[in-house]
Amino acid sequence: MGIAALNYVGGLLLDIGIPYNFMYWQEKPPDDYYFVGEYIEMPSATLEENGRLDSTFILRGFTRKSWFHLEQAKEKIEKHCSRTAILSDGTGIAVSYNSAVVVPTGDNELKSIKINLDVKEWKVNG
Repeated sequence: MGIAALNYVGGLLLDIGIPYNFMYWQEKPPDDYYFVGEYIEMPSATLEENGRLDSTFILRGFTRKSWFHLEQAKEKIEKHCSRTAILSDGTGIAVSYNSAVVVPTGDNELKSIKINLDVKEWKVNG
């Protein structure tokens, strides 16, 4: 994923009120719940031909409070993360909700969910 795409996804999450940081929180995370993100790029046999790069953006949500916080966040992400845009660097982007799974943490008080977003980027001339 390009930097413009990472910034777009991060801005989208903040715009809908999801407490989010890329990879980890540098300061103390919010008390209710928070998310961190990372990505996996998929190999593309046609990248040179059509400029498309496919990625999965993985959001990990955490709370020590009720599961309800994570489920509400998941619903908000699912509802609002189906977007397309042309970014400032000319990249076309499409972001869509893919799936979610509850993730065991080994800590009875810490709850976690993993949400996968599909991200498709189209870069022109470069």
